[in-house]
Amino acid sequence: EALARWDHPKRGRIPPAEFIPVAERSGLIIPLGLYVLERAAKQLQRWQEAVDADIFCSVNVSSPQILRHDLINDVKAVLTRATVTPGTLKIEVTETLVMENPEYAAKVLGRIRDLGARLSLDDFGTGYSSLAYLQRFPFDTIKIDRQFVTGVGKATTGKTPAILTAVVHLAKDLQMEVVAEGVESEADAVLLKELGCDFAQGFFYGQPMTGVEAERAVAGSMAQAAQ
Repeated sequence: EALARWDHPKRGRIPPAEFIPVAERSGLIIPLGLYVLERAAKQLQRWQEAVDADIFCSVNVSSPQILRHDLINDVKAVLTRATVTPGTLKIEVTETLVMENPEYAAKVLGRIRDLGARLSLDDFGTGYSSLAYLQRFPFDTIKIDRQFVTGVGKATTGKTPAILTAVVHLAKDLQMEVVAEGVESEADAVLLKELGCDFAQGFFYGQPMTGVEAERAVAGSMAQAAQ
């Protein structure tokens, strides 16, 4: 997943929770979003060429990018300039975003998918969680929010494992992939694998990395797997 960070010359590294809201209020989120999309696609191309594997990368998009800007042409231009394996660039949206204008969002997302990008529903379970969205929108992936994942491997009681099981089974029946966010321990990872979750992300696997660091990590993992 492409993560935005601002390395300020005086204030140091500023987290997105601070600068993204400012960008949204000022309208700068549209050029910033395009910048992140372009950088992610170029980085994805370099990764695929360097390690000879169909690595995929997800990019979050904001409401203004979909509802008040021509995101379709942005994605088309980015995919034209960056030679990546079809289907390895993923566009992530949240339930809250698509709720703002479901009909228009469905049309935009459908056309983006036709361009060769894939679609992920981010933070599933935290918003409206309407099953109708899974039927109406052309999502390829469901991302389960961290609040249902972190610490689940050590839980001895509660309903969370049952919720995870239900979401995984639902996704499989709909021929969607499942990504668990917020995996912070081996126990979490083991349980999610047993439940049939396809992918996981979180601090258990590593802290946020630069593009070069991520390339080295992937290359090292592939070399180790080949031994």
